[in-house]
Amino acid sequence: MTVSANESPCPQLLVRREIVNKGFHRDLVTRVAVQGPSEQVEQCKVLIQELIPSGLYLDPYQLSSLRHHNLTEVLLLTAVDVEAPEYLSKGLTALVYPKSDPSCAHCFISTVPLHLRYHRPAAQTDTVSVTLQNPKLLVDCGPDLPPRSCSPHPVTDAPCDLKDKSPCQWLELPYTADPGELIVEVPVGLTQDRPLVNTVTLIVTVLCAGMILGAVYRHGHGSV
Repeated sequence: MTVSANESPCPQLLVRREIVNKGFHRDLVTRVAVQGPSEQVEQCKVLIQELIPSGLYLDPYQLSSLRHHNLTEVLLLTAVDVEAPEYLSKGLTALVYPKSDPSCAHCFISTVPLHLRYHRPAAQTDTVSVTLQNPKLLVDCGPDLPPRSCSPHPVTDAPCDLKDKSPCQWLELPYTADPGELIVEVPVGLTQDRPLVNTVTLIVTVLCAGMILGAVYRHGHGSV
């Protein structure tokens, strides 16, 4: 579809993403800047469609608490088993509604708690890499802006927000991302340590069971 000279171009999106904190519980921070004529972008809203790989997950209970306190708005489109390891899990899709970023005009920011799943032990390395691809960026600037004829980019129906789940039409736009993708290093056990781990686990289990049985015997004997 061509664009006539008197039509406004599509807004330009700049995205910066990073994963902060350490350990198995991280935060995914995404910043989006919408660039274009003020009359075109001042009413724009942004929606981030994340595809979370099987090695990571979002906790629906934590997200519900954050939403209740008006901190983070995330709609999970896939059921999540927070206890499953990576090799028994599938990827999940989430819609993230970022909030206005007061640090710049027409900017948005979201902070989503991200958790690492347990992986199978490895033979030669104590870490494995999990890649988080860049998300889809969807923009809604009202019924007339940006002009639907600005490009052949697809239009997607998705909830307007988490309070009003009636569908809005969101325009999927390309964007410039920094960095191109995010990689998370997940610590894993070593397969050669399995005999030692199994032995220690068995000894500790037997000792704890013996202590519990001894306490039950003494308590029962004393009550008689």
